[in-house]
Amino acid sequence: MKGSALILGCVPRIAVPIARSLHRQGIFVDVATFSENESSPRSRAIREFVRVPNPDASPRDFSVAICGLLTRGKHEILIPGNDIALTAILEHYERFSEIVKVACPNPIVVDRILDKNATLDHAKRCGIKIPKTRVVAESWQLLEACEEVGFPVVLKPQKKTRSELFKTLTIHSTADIAKRFPTPVKFAEPMLAQEFCEGDGVGLEIVVSQGEALACFQHRRLKELPPSGGVSVLATSEPLDAELVRDSIELLRALEWEGVAMVEFRVSPTRGAYLMEVNGRYWGTVGLPISAGIDFPLYQWKILHGERPAVKPCVDMIRWRWTAGYVRRLHGLLGAAVKGGPYRSTLFREFRSIVGDFGGRTKDALWTLADPAPAILDVAGTIKDLIATDVKSAFRALARSRSAHPNDIRHGDAKGRAA
Repeated sequence: MKGSALILGCVPRIAVPIARSLHRQGIFVDVATFSENESSPRSRAIREFVRVPNPDASPRDFSVAICGLLTRGKHEILIPGNDIALTAILEHYERFSEIVKVACPNPIVVDRILDKNATLDHAKRCGIKIPKTRVVAESWQLLEACEEVGFPVVLKPQKKTRSELFKTLTIHSTADIAKRFPTPVKFAEPMLAQEFCEGDGVGLEIVVSQGEALACFQHRRLKELPPSGGVSVLATSEPLDAELVRDSIELLRALEWEGVAMVEFRVSPTRGAYLMEVNGRYWGTVGLPISAGIDFPLYQWKILHGERPAVKPCVDMIRWRWTAGYVRRLHGLLGAAVKGGPYRSTLFREFRSIVGDFGGRTKDALWTLADPAPAILDVAGTIKDLIATDVKSAFRALARSRSAHPNDIRHGDAKGRAA
């Protein structure tokens, strides 16, 4: 198999597994980014890493640069590697579609997923359980919304954009509202105030072609960043749940979705499954199904080239770990434990589970002996960032201490000089 693909967006745990999957088939893969926070993962599976103009600063320059890359690299498909890349592609979808096969549906369909409230409306019509949700446009509306939904409340942007104030924010009380929004704020985009759903995060990954689900995979989050709920740092594959599969496929059909997607639920033994959102692009744990034999990037490549992929049932139940995220989680738990509170017991359990989490049966998101650089750079960069953050925090704390006790410092200096 020959050809080439361009991935826009470079989250290493997403871009590198996709690149390796296609590279194994003899397909050349290039990666482009406009984010200052993303750098080359130095993977042997990536032929070229390119920086392009930011679409917010110069939409025309961004479009020209991407079109130039697609033409020069003779790329056949353009793959969005994260949400900010997806939104950028949609703004130039018609132009890019003239040159290459874009690995997502048209903007009208994708907007139904980027708009979380629209996704929830479709789910409700499909009979899928959703959390209690209220739309708030300004911070002063939060108190009424939270009281109606019930604390704790998860606050998140209604629509995924490149300029989100935050991904999610958990509000536990009225005091949290006052602390986070001391003065009234009008949100650039409406926010969703959503009830907090207990349970495990369960993802259903599906590739759809002409309304038919050709491959399904299910994973469960074992540990998240942040610990209260977020992205996976430790996950495991598990047998398909027939009801979740049925609900996911029905929802994707209602959304008229084509291509890859992850339908995310919160599942608890007492309340059952509640829909959280749908990701209309490759997800953070994409390396897990690939390791288990469900090769979504290859399936999508074949579908976009008019072929029907041969999909085998998933038989390997494996665990997956994002090491850099795992380190960040430990660091956060350690900081919270130092301040006291419930995270001390969580940290103790965390340390007890490290040996198993790093055991031979757990696949690393990025590490392979044949291509070690992405894993090394990801962990090293994370440790460097955490050290820099801790040093800055220490200096700020020292500065506050000195400003709070100037007389003590002067007396101490005088004693020191006299001695």
